[in-house]
This record gives sequence, structure tokens and C-alpha cells, in this order.
Amino acid sequence: KWKSWVFSTSYYLYLNAEKSYKATDMDGSFSADHITEMNKFSFGYSYSWGNTDYDIDGYKINSFSRSQYANLLYVKGLNDHWSAGAASSATSSVYSNYDKSLTITPAIEYDIFPYSRATRRQLRFLYKIGVELNNYNDTTIYNKTKENLGIQSLTAAYTVVEKWGSINLRAYFNNYLHDWSKNNLSLYGSMNFRIAKGLTFNLSGGASLVHDQLSLVKGVATY
Repeated sequence: KWKSWVFSTSYYLYLNAEKSYKATDMDGSFSADHITEMNKFSFGYSYSWGNTDYDIDGYKINSFSRSQYANLLYVKGLNDHWSAGAASSATSSVYSNYDKSLTITPAIEYDIFPYSRATRRQLRFLYKIGVELNNYNDTTIYNKTKENLGIQSLTAAYTVVEKWGSINLRAYFNNYLHDWSKNNLSLYGSMNFRIAKGLTFNLSGGASLVHDQLSLVKGVATY
């Protein structure tokens, strides 16, 4: 009755305190997805707020963090193997030193297996290229308070779902076009084995090589 729309929302509140420590954390999210045989639209928004007070030998420290993230995705199927679309995201984060960050990336994807088999088997290659527009809260280690950057990424993903379980493997490479040494390579894999009804065995792992943290704040960290 929702005409292929799926909505989801969540809220999380965490309180913790002891003699020298007091923390409050809140997180919330909302998503809306509309997926049909040849089109996919997805929107998501999340918000995180945290405040922590420490008392270390009479020295009082306050740590405050706040972040917001929104993403928008549209994909249109061109045939049973190819699809094209565009993605956009907006970020604001005290922790990551982003006052505002906007990313816009057209994308194209090829699946070796027909999309009609996507629920059981996929081997997808997704390429994105676009721009990242950053305004920073504080001066970065590269002496920037704002900058516009060209970016690209390539993702390879393999998924298989069988009666015995499932396998998910993903490799992701991202780099800035002005300097290819500013890049990020991430690998992730998981396996799920059905041993018996109601009993499964899971294995998962991942690794990343990160060289693209252009937003890091310049200067020495405080106590």
C-alpha cells in the first residue's frame, strides 16, 4: 500500500556517569527508499550529538561532538547489466573538522550477473567521479580553511546467497584527482554459514589503508 516506498527511523540515547566522568550521547536517523525493477531512489539522514565531562585530578575537561550526514541516491537501470545514476551527500562534523562538506558524484555500474538475479548473486563494479566542496571548522594540516576537490572511486562487490549461507566481499578505492597519493583503500568480507535451523556461524573482517584525511586539524592536541 506504500507503492514500493520503505521508511525507517531510529533514536538512541545513552547516559553514563561515575565520580570522574559523565557522558551523554544521542543518535537519530531516518531513511526513505523507493526501489523498483528499473529504478532506485534512496534518501538518508543521521544526527549524532555527544557531550562528555572529565575530572582528572581536579583538572576539568569537556569533550563535545556533533555531526550530521545526509545522502541522496538515484539509479536507473539501462539494461540487465548496466545502470547509471548520481549520488550526493552533505556532512557537518565537529570530530572530522567539517563545517560543511558537499559531495556530488555521477556514477555508472556494471554487474556481470543479470540484475534479475541480484537477490542471489552479484559481481558489481561501480565507478563514481565528481566534486567535493569543503568548508572546515579550523585550519587543516595543509593550511586550508576551505577547498574544492575532484574525487573518484571504484568499488567491486561480490555477493552470493545460497541455502547453505552467504558470502559478501567488497573492495573500495578512493582518491583525490589533484594528488593520487591522497587515497583510501578498504577491503571487507563476511561469510554466513547455516549449520542448522536457527543456528548460524559468521565470520567477518576488514582492513583499510587511509591516506586521504585532508581535513585533519593543524596543531598539537590539547591535554
